[in-house]
Amino acid sequence: MQTPGSHFSRYSALLTGLICIVALGILATPSKSQAPIAATPRTALLGALIHGAHAIPAAAEHPAASQDAGQAAPPPAAAPAPKPVELPEGDGKPIATEYCQTCHKLTNLTRAHKNLDDWKDTIHTMIDRGADIPDDKIDTLAQYLAKNFGPKDANAPATAPATPAPAPDAAAPIAPTPAKAAVVELPDGDGKAIATENCQACHKLTNLTKAHKNLDDWKDTVQTMIDRGANVPADQIDTLVQYLAKNFGPKDASAPASAAPPSSTPAQ
Repeated sequence: MQTPGSHFSRYSALLTGLICIVALGILATPSKSQAPIAATPRTALLGALIHGAHAIPAAAEHPAASQDAGQAAPPPAAAPAPKPVELPEGDGKPIATEYCQTCHKLTNLTRAHKNLDDWKDTIHTMIDRGADIPDDKIDTLAQYLAKNFGPKDANAPATAPATPAPAPDAAAPIAPTPAKAAVVELPDGDGKAIATENCQACHKLTNLTKAHKNLDDWKDTVQTMIDRGANVPADQIDTLVQYLAKNFGPKDASAPASAAPPSSTPAQ
């Protein structure tokens, strides 16, 4: 079986042989003039034939290169650079730009949808992880983030046309309107005003009402909040801790005392 390469090799050998025969014939032909300059065309022709004979094997070894020499492959297109994130204008923009993107991308902000309390919790978490946000800028930053990156339903434009409600069907039951979340009301006590003023500055009051801790745990929690920036006066810490332990203590301790049956005194 003959391959295209072997056929081309025989063709090259035959052509080389013909060139050699022609060259010998030219050399054997007597020159009409014996002057040294007359030998120049013959020598040049012989050199050209020999050069052509050497070029044939090279062309056989690189056929694709000779065909594509004038068709250079275009360079690969460079990937477009990512578009920098531009935060909305506002008082908190320079704060977010300076402090937030030192640890992560600003898309972590633009893709989030949190309310004010959740943003406050997030900011304090970042501070615990090393973010150096000044205390006097925390509230400004939280307000800015909640305004521009709040819950999705709060971001809907107010000018959007309302969809007309379909006519009520007498046979179809009317779905009840969902009730709004009730405002948390803390129990009365000496520490109520302290908790209302200082605790909800950073998080929801449900963080208190859903907790069930003893006195020592509440002391640790209050001290942790102070370390994170809660501005609880030193002379009110014990009052606050006693109030929280009394109203939001362990579940088993919160059972009413009247539930336990009275102990019977043995008759004398």
